[in-house]
Amino acid sequence: MTEPTVWTVNKILQWTQQYFSGKGLENPRLDAEVLLCDVLDCRRIDLFMRLQQELLPEELKKYREFVLRRAAWEPLAYIIGRKTFLQWDFHVTPAVLIPRPETELLVEKLVQYCTGKSLALLEKEAFWRKKAEEARTAAEKARMVSEEKLREETDPEQAAVWQQEVADREAVASQTAERAGLLQEEDREKEPTGHRGPDILDIGTGSGAILLSLLKLLPESRGLAVDISPEALAVAKENAGLLGVSERVWFRQSDFWTGIPQTAQFDIVVSNPPYIPAQVIGTLARDVQKEPRLALDGGADGLDAYRKIAADLPQHVKPDGLAAFEVGIGQGEPVAGLCRAQGFTVTAVVNDYAGIDRMVFAARPDSSKAEWVKKLL
Repeated sequence: MTEPTVWTVNKILQWTQQYFSGKGLENPRLDAEVLLCDVLDCRRIDLFMRLQQELLPEELKKYREFVLRRAAWEPLAYIIGRKTFLQWDFHVTPAVLIPRPETELLVEKLVQYCTGKSLALLEKEAFWRKKAEEARTAAEKARMVSEEKLREETDPEQAAVWQQEVADREAVASQTAERAGLLQEEDREKEPTGHRGPDILDIGTGSGAILLSLLKLLPESRGLAVDISPEALAVAKENAGLLGVSERVWFRQSDFWTGIPQTAQFDIVVSNPPYIPAQVIGTLARDVQKEPRLALDGGADGLDAYRKIAADLPQHVKPDGLAAFEVGIGQGEPVAGLCRAQGFTVTAVVNDYAGIDRMVFAARPDSSKAEWVKKLL
């Protein structure tokens, strides 16, 4: 009688790698590991510590279902239901375009535009703000406990110990807060409205990766997310909750400008619209073709969406505001030209790390931020 196959982590990864290779997938081992990590709820690095671990029947069943879906060229992000963008995991479904690493550059540039700081510096400041808050909480807990102990303590030496613990905790909290720059922030004047950050419009928000990341990195900003797809807006709303920015973002179903109030104006209008020429879509990777065509098809030359957005920029961008776009290969100058035709004559086409034109920024010549755009050149 044949012994049943025992599927260890190592054995099933090897089998899946060969299976995916036979299907023509570009990264068979990586795909196998990502799917197995989701099933086992672990990191990829943890797999190497568990190579001889046997999969449970329910784990094996779920993994087999994932493997079949990937073998049919369903994108990994749709199978596991999420995609990492910057430092956050965004929920994704077949209703939305999967966020790409190159789009992170657009967010980074906009953060620099708003703050003059890099993402690395902002993350460092956020780290120390969190540490300061934790230290303050610890100091407050120590104070409450010590006060209770002091009321009961009859030994003067022990009472001094409790008092010193409170002093030590408060000193740590103060030092950490100073390092975080919180003391300076608390003393800084705020506008009467209490709102000092930019108002941002994201046209074709999809999963919300661009706008919600900006809101997370710019705590005083507000945003409006629009998309023609109600299913996409539902995904973006869920991600807003996951990132904790729901109170500063609004959602509206709209075909470009049609659903946006005529008087609404924004500090930043940003968009990563569909920009693939229609005749090219059939040549894309098979898994990319499974993403929503609505988010890919840019018309005959890939520029249809940019024409529609550029047409109403003068009406909806504040005098000192900025328009920012992600673009496809070779589209930088054409999109910049569309912006210049609408009075946003200060433009910059910015490449990604591969040297491909990937972003366009545009401002009016009399804008206070026009110099920022010029420096990008």
